[in-house]
Parts: sequence; C-alpha cells; structure tokens
Amino acid sequence: MAEIHYFDGIKNKESFTRQELLESFRMGGFELGNAAFCKKIESMIKEGLLIRAGRNLYCIPQGNKSAYSHKYSELAVEVAGLLKEKYPLLDFSILELIQLNDFVNHQLAHNTLFLSIEADIMDFVFDTLKEQYPGKVLINPTAEIYHQYWSDNMIVIVKLTTEAPKGMVEPWHSRLEKLLVDIISEQLISEAVSKSEYPNIYEDAFARYIVDEGCMFRYAKRRGTDKKIRKFIKEKTNIILNTKR
Repeated sequence: MAEIHYFDGIKNKESFTRQELLESFRMGGFELGNAAFCKKIESMIKEGLLIRAGRNLYCIPQGNKSAYSHKYSELAVEVAGLLKEKYPLLDFSILELIQLNDFVNHQLAHNTLFLSIEADIMDFVFDTLKEQYPGKVLINPTAEIYHQYWSDNMIVIVKLTTEAPKGMVEPWHSRLEKLLVDIISEQLISEAVSKSEYPNIYEDAFARYIVDEGCMFRYAKRRGTDKKIRKFIKEKTNIILNTKR
C-alpha cells in the first residue's frame, strides 16, 4: 500500500494523536498544511486506513476490517422515505432486528423496526405511521405491551437519545457503534437475543469491522451504560480496547 510508510513514526503504537500522526507524515516526507492534513485524515478514515479510537485518538486497523454496512429491508426504506417526505427536518434513526443476523448464531426469522424519534414529535409520527401501518405501530411500549401486541414487521417508536451517532450513508441508518450500545441499553432489543450471544456479537463486530470506540462510548455515556459496556467487554470478551477510559 503506497501510503503505509507515512505510518513509520507511529507503527508501534496501539493508538496515537493527530499531532503524532502529523509528525509521522513529516518523517515520511509528506508535507502539507493543516487544512490539507485534516482532509487527508478524513479520506484515510473513509478508505479504512485509519480508525477513530476516541477524541483526538486514532489507530491503524489490523487485519481485513471493513466499514460496517447493512442492506435495510423494504419496510425500513419505505418508513424512512415517508418520514423524510412528511417531516423533512426530522432527526430520526432506524435499527431493525434483522441487523443482528450478521452476528448471531441463531438467526432471527422475524423483524421489528425500532424507530428512534425526537421526543417532541413522537406523537405526530405515531399518528402518521398508524394510518399507513394500522395495528403495526407501538409508541414507547413496556415489555409487557410489546410482547402482547408484537407481530412480524412491527414498528416500535422510541425516544431518540440526543447526540446519537448518525449513519455514514444515510443519517437515519444505525451505525455499528449505535447497534452495539443499543442491544445492551434498549430493553426490548436486548430481550430479542440470548445474553449468551452477546460476547460473540461484540467480538465478531470488532474483528470484522472498523469500530469507532470514541463514538461508541460517547453514545453509551449518553445512555448511561458506558461503564456497564466497558465492564462487559473486559470480563466477557477477548477484545482489547484502544480507548482506556
């Protein structure tokens, strides 16, 4: 790979700062200004040559890791299109249960859409969707209500956590970092998969895909589960985090 020698100054570091990366570039004879350097970093992240490991912290991906992507169901794309048409300024995200089939041993045969919506507009979105999908939409259900009324392709509206990470391709896509947090933080999602599958889900995700640890833990902190997830990773998996705190 043509650019690998630009990492000579940091190749033995598990993680490094932006300044350390800049100094490594210069050691390799790569001179550029601040704006060009920032642009170069963003380009390398998109190409999978760098991983954001935290705030002002980066690392070089090991193995054949790729950026996470998921081909959303027709229902998810349809719901997203409807919301974008009716509420063009709405901030929302969709996580569907079948996304977990990329990681679990026991495949999920039935799907549920978890639609995260800004709190002050949840009722309006509920009214819109229940007309389009009668009998298929629940808003902030308890576990008891969810299981009582559940059916395949149910749409569950929940409150969107502020500063939740946005998708790379479409803002409403659920990034891998959000998925990893939500399966532990969102009760209804966590009940869909056996707890015995969790270590494999995390290890498989970290082994195959680029995980922005800083993004994941910032979101987990917003959900109040950052310490719980760190403890889980430390005690139940073989993952070595690049971010220590």
